[in-house]
Amino acid sequence: HLANRNRAETEGLIGFFINPLPVRSNLSGSPTFRELLRRVREVALATYAHQDVPFDRVVAALQPERSLSPSPLFDVLFVLQNASANVHEGRPARVGEEELVIEPFPFSTGASRFELALFMTDVEGAVRGRWEYRTELFNRDTISRLSRRFEALLAAITGNPDARLDDLEHETQEERMERTMEQLKQKESSLKKFKKIQPKPVDLLEGELVRIGPLQPGLAFPVAFQPSSADVDLSEWASANREVIEEQLRRHGAVIFRGFNTAKPSDFENLALAICPDLYGEYGDLPKADTGDVLYRSTPYPADKAILFHNESSHTPRWPMRQFFYCVKAAHTGGETPLVDCRTIYQKLDPAVRARFAEKGLMYVRNFIEGFDVSWQDFFKTDDRAVVEEHCRESSIGFEWRNGNLRMWQLAPAVVHHPETGEPLFFNQIQLHHIACLEDEVRESLLSLFPEEDLPRNVYYGDGSRIEDDLVREICDLYWQTCVAAPWQEGDIIALDNMLIAHARNPFAGERKILVAMGRMFERRQLQQVP
Repeated sequence: HLANRNRAETEGLIGFFINPLPVRSNLSGSPTFRELLRRVREVALATYAHQDVPFDRVVAALQPERSLSPSPLFDVLFVLQNASANVHEGRPARVGEEELVIEPFPFSTGASRFELALFMTDVEGAVRGRWEYRTELFNRDTISRLSRRFEALLAAITGNPDARLDDLEHETQEERMERTMEQLKQKESSLKKFKKIQPKPVDLLEGELVRIGPLQPGLAFPVAFQPSSADVDLSEWASANREVIEEQLRRHGAVIFRGFNTAKPSDFENLALAICPDLYGEYGDLPKADTGDVLYRSTPYPADKAILFHNESSHTPRWPMRQFFYCVKAAHTGGETPLVDCRTIYQKLDPAVRARFAEKGLMYVRNFIEGFDVSWQDFFKTDDRAVVEEHCRESSIGFEWRNGNLRMWQLAPAVVHHPETGEPLFFNQIQLHHIACLEDEVRESLLSLFPEEDLPRNVYYGDGSRIEDDLVREICDLYWQTCVAAPWQEGDIIALDNMLIAHARNPFAGERKILVAMGRMFERRQLQQVP
């Protein structure tokens, strides 16, 4: 809220001139707390430049779905009271040397205007908080636990402000103790069951240590690798049978390792290195994992939304030929990683459409806009425009600066030949960039703020002409009709040929954690021209 007294004429008037000013924070990439403060400061300063816009005008422009219950644009409120602490504490406060005393007028509406609100006040050197919440959503115990966790989070931030947000501890010591005790009980129970198991002799030939076959009857991919014995060392077996795995990847595009003793991220990293010794450790679009030098966390994206099909980095001059996924925690429901064979998509496309994409190619356009998505400084890891310009020139990326923001565009193919098998593929990121793939409300909201050429992302034919919305929707439907999606099991590892297989992510509920690795980086200039 702003006092709305930025003119001398209103400074001395008595009255309530406060104007709500919604501010959207950007948490992408799990920044450090210091970095988050920098982002919030930049967005806040940019927002203050528009503080005279009435809140109801913002609501009218965005046209959110209206209700008599929640606030139209935000449901959680944080307030730091910077007026007299005594007044906020319910005590009289003397103003200056005048005989003027301010006393609070107690009143209560009996209802919370927001789902959750936290009011913080500096009182005699200490900060006190008051929670206000809707009792149909929260109870007293939940708010008490939330308050304790908030204190733990503040302590973690002050202890290490350079830690990334995902790494900050928010559990209280009591909660950590309870979780530890529960894990010990589970381990004790598992140990008791293990002691009851009677050992059985195993006599297997070397070639029978791992079974290879379809994951489900009738599915051509992913091909399943499963152990014939519980004591198979997967990374050791993969090192000795790397060509077997590569042959299956060339034939089917995707394989899954299921049932092995892959309980730790290090097990995953060892397998990925056994298959692909040159894993890539400098991929900037994904946040790094807590462990391992070449492991990443999956794309941060709302759990209730699907991530559409794409071939990783296919819009850039360089992409990984091998991509690996590891399931640390499977979602309670949903969260599968659907896969599509790009050879099949190519065959099912209308020949005239294939020819058009092969002839024209694609132009990917990106506008870095303050407050939307990642900034160009974070994307390129520099504040130096000259460094950015040199990178664009070296990568054959067009660019221009517009009002301090960066606009860049690059040409890329939509149809290619696989460099090893020679097969034609529909290989691109049309669905992640074309505005026809956005939800209707999101697209309309963005178009109300920017002209189409200034949207954060978009993709066109290579000659700059617009790709037809109906055609893009037909392509999206074709992918979903053709895809294969098997539920994750914890410990599963999927390996992909990133050019043969496009992947997506289904919406999910509950906690989900997937780690990612990739390697065998391939340069676009090495591709054969598609006739």
